[in-house]
Amino acid sequence: MARSGTEGRGVLEGAFALMEVLAHADELGLTRLAADAELPKATAHRLLGQLVALGAVQSSAGRYRLGPRTFRLGVGWHPARELRTAAARPLRELSSASGGLSLSLAVPEAGHTIVVGGLRGEVDEVFPLHPGVVLPPGSAAELVLTAHGAEAHGAEAHAPAGWSEAAWSEEAARIRERGLAFEYGRCVRALSCVAAPVFSACGSVVAAVAATGPDSRRITALGEAVGRAAAAISANLSRLPTVSGKLPAVSGKLPAVSGKLPAVTGKLPAVTGKLRREPSAVRGG
Repeated sequence: MARSGTEGRGVLEGAFALMEVLAHADELGLTRLAADAELPKATAHRLLGQLVALGAVQSSAGRYRLGPRTFRLGVGWHPARELRTAAARPLRELSSASGGLSLSLAVPEAGHTIVVGGLRGEVDEVFPLHPGVVLPPGSAAELVLTAHGAEAHGAEAHAPAGWSEAAWSEEAARIRERGLAFEYGRCVRALSCVAAPVFSACGSVVAAVAATGPDSRRITALGEAVGRAAAAISANLSRLPTVSGKLPAVSGKLPAVSGKLPAVTGKLPAVTGKLRREPSAVRGG
């Protein structure tokens, strides 16, 4: 049931509610959008008009979908840039081994598990795994992230959807021991998936890489390959500061870079001395 326009819901909250609904669908009409976003139809129409004008939403024949500006903003989201760079080659190699299964790279964010990258595969018609999709509760990626998150904080996290506390405690221990989580049809009907953790340079789990498909036997057999891909992404993440050379994007890792500064600054006197001896070159510029 839509909220009345006087219940105090802010303009930004309403706009984001509409975009959140669109993130889960390719295209929707105004009536469905307003209902799912819990907004009056007139309010939804007004907000959608503003979002279309800004390029955040596209409109065609009375139906709406997310626009290119939303995509550009999503690509610039902090975790996606480094993770996509680190995951590009391992995901391609995993795709060759998986035989067409859908591959995804997901991170925890505000209590959800969000896809930030991957490669499309045979489950796209059933459940598209494009960047920005929020995975349903109980996915293999969520199981991996929750199990390792509990370990990092020294206590068991709340059980994911569909698990009792006792059963989850045992499963979380198994996930950490084998480095893989399997999910067979409990999260999305007729789909199975396997996921492995991706570690940052400091050893904390920052993402999960997963393979999803309709054949549970293929998923079971692919576990080792998914684990190797996750390990390769983790290794690439630890090397990114040296490879990219883009300090602003990896400013959180500056201590590893700054240790080289004395060797560089020690050459400054020799450089500045040359500048004084070549005034003609400066004037010529």
